[in-house]
Formats: sequence, structure tokens, C-alpha cells
Amino acid sequence: MDRQQNNEIDLSQRIAILGAGAAGLTAAEALKQKGYQHITVFERTDHAGGKCLSVDIAAKTYELGAGILTENNTVPLRLAKKYAIPFERAHFAQSIFVDQNGQPIPSQSLALKLKVLWQLFFRYRRILKRYNELASPGFRNLSPAITLPFDQFSKKYKISDLANVFSLFLSGFGYCYSDHVPTAYVLKYVNWKTIVAYLKNQVYTFPNGIQGLWTRVARQHDVRFKAEISQISRAETITIDTESGREEFDKLIVTTPLDETALFMDLSLQEQTLFKKIQYLDYQTILCTVNNFVEKTGYVPENFSREREGHPVFWYYRHAGQPIYSFYVLTDKNISEKEVTDNLRTFVHQMGGEIESVHQFIHWKYFPHVETDELNKGFYDKLNQLQGNQHTFYAGEILNFSCVGFTSEYAEYIVNQHF
Repeated sequence: MDRQQNNEIDLSQRIAILGAGAAGLTAAEALKQKGYQHITVFERTDHAGGKCLSVDIAAKTYELGAGILTENNTVPLRLAKKYAIPFERAHFAQSIFVDQNGQPIPSQSLALKLKVLWQLFFRYRRILKRYNELASPGFRNLSPAITLPFDQFSKKYKISDLANVFSLFLSGFGYCYSDHVPTAYVLKYVNWKTIVAYLKNQVYTFPNGIQGLWTRVARQHDVRFKAEISQISRAETITIDTESGREEFDKLIVTTPLDETALFMDLSLQEQTLFKKIQYLDYQTILCTVNNFVEKTGYVPENFSREREGHPVFWYYRHAGQPIYSFYVLTDKNISEKEVTDNLRTFVHQMGGEIESVHQFIHWKYFPHVETDELNKGFYDKLNQLQGNQHTFYAGEILNFSCVGFTSEYAEYIVNQHF
């Protein structure tokens, strides 16, 4: 659906947005900037932010979900500046690498470091230029060359050493395993601007928690927290039924998991077919107080494989002098919390530490994606064709990539394209 009809934009349209996470609130901001006056955001939880979830313990803030932005994440950084939300350069210099038993891994040799840099600047950069359409929001017309699983792609294009480095930001941050994730997602995520941001240390965290950004944005909008939607009907207008009654809208923007819309929305056959193809990972955050543990952030590369599901892949040490750590575990839903916690206690013990208490154990329905076969069948081209059908637009994580900068970017893009 074109954003204009008869060269006019009706700013009095009633627009509903599902989800008060980064995508939904960015869409609301973009609509408000354009002059739309009737924007309603429905959020089923009692807070804004989605996967941007921050908690306070002993007057210190800790991140349970997303927490990092890079210089090229212009949309959320612009909002942070607009609303005077403080952010600062991240400090990753103290990161360490250990094996699955908690023993230090020797640092890379100079020869290997030079090889990685050569692959980065003289091979990977050329690959990004070849597929530069991925630098734009969304996915479209994907070449079969970049729907291959990334481990196959990296071997084919002789960047395997570089791919091992990328695994820190892929498996370590919960984005699948290299033998599974299609290359298009990797090229989207590890783009050149992001690489430059890391090289220049233009990476930012929020001292008061990134959730505070979205809480502040939400205050500027009509956000219905704890909204339990029982039905959405789409005809000449959009009707949304909640426990508070029925409301009518002219357009709908969905930023929540698309597969969950089947629970309350009258999906077309094409929508049903596509949404069923979307897969997720169970990425878990365990926030603990740990005694006698190394006061550094760390990675466990030997756990970056399916065979080691349920074991920690990464931990984040946020505040010096505070024995509180966020551990991250990549797993499937068949592994119990008890087993994950036992694995973590064993790992910490092997490193000479002891878990005193577990403050939070969070399951994230993480990294919506489709596999190689579905990409080759034109999943994204079909999904893009749905935009505007039945007055409905889609702007969640699956449309771009599952991190704050990309979801915000795509939400703003959809508003600019269609409203």
C-alpha cells in the first residue's frame, strides 16, 4: 500500500501498534514526528522495552537482555540524545577466553591475528560490497550464495579464521551456530559499519540501563500496558478486542512475534504459511552473585556448538567491585532450568568460584529466523508482499535482524515507506 493517496496523507488516521519494544516505540516516534495524532500502542507486559530489560541490585543496574549499541545504530542513539538518556563507551578490554572447563585459552598467535585481519580487509569486505543490498533495511531478492549456512560459506570463500572470531558475536550473543545460521543474517549483522564501530571503540552501554530509554519514549505515547488482546479483526477497518473493550483503527503495525498473531488475529492463508516457518532459539540469561570469580567478562568458545547446548557461552561483568555476573546460555527447550543451573555451577566451580545466589533466570524467545530452504523459496519476498494487505504492516525482528539497532531501523523505514 502506498504511503500517499491522491498526494495527501491523512494524519487523522487511527493507528494501532502491537508491542512496546524497540520496534513498536520507534514506529510510534516516527509516526508522531510525521504529525500523526492518534497512535495507540498495545503491550501485554507491564513495562516498555521488550528484550531491553534492566534491573537494579544494590543501587547498580544490570542488563538481562540487549544492552549494547554501536555508532551506526543511529535510530536508538538519536532517541537517546533526544530524551537525554545517558550512554557511554563500553569497556571490553578485560574480556577473557576459557575452555569448557574454565581453563584459559592461549591468545592468538601474531601470524593468526594477521591472517584474520587479511581475511577481514581483503576478502570479507569485498563480500559485503558484492552484497551491499544488505546494508539497506530488510531482506529481498537473496542470492542462493548467501543463504548457505555460514560455516559452508566461510569455507567456500576462505574466511574460516575470521568466522571463528565472528562466532563470539554470533553464538556468544545467542544468534545460532555457524553450521546452522544462513549467511545473509551474518552479513546483515556483521556489516562494515558495525566492524568499524568496534575497531574505533564506538560501542556504547547505558549506565542506568537501556530499558530506561524505552521507558522514557513510552511516556510520550498512549501505551496500553498489560493489554490482553482477545481478537483482532481486519475488514474496512481494524477492530481490536481487549479486556477493556473494543476499539477501532484504520491501520495496524505488528512488531510482536509474527507466529503469535495466530492466537488472536484472522490471518490469511499466506500469513499462516509464512509465520509457521519462523524459528526461534531459547537464549537464557542467568543473573548471579558469584564469590571468588574472575572480575572480567568472558567467552567460552568450546560451548559454541549444538553438542554443548545448555552450557554458558558468555558472561558479562558489568560493575567493578560487585560480584554480580550475567551468564548467557544457548539451548533448546528440552533442557531444564535445573540442568542449566547445575551446568553453570559446575563451570563456575571449575574456575574457583561459587554461585551464592541466582537473582534472575530469563528465557528469551530469541533470534527469529528461517532456514536456508525457506530463504531459497523466497520467504522474505513473500513476506514483503504482505506489507499493507488488510491495512496491516509488519516491523518486528524477523524483518531485519534481532538486535536493537536493526529493529529500530526497520520500524522507522516502514513508517517512512508507507505512512
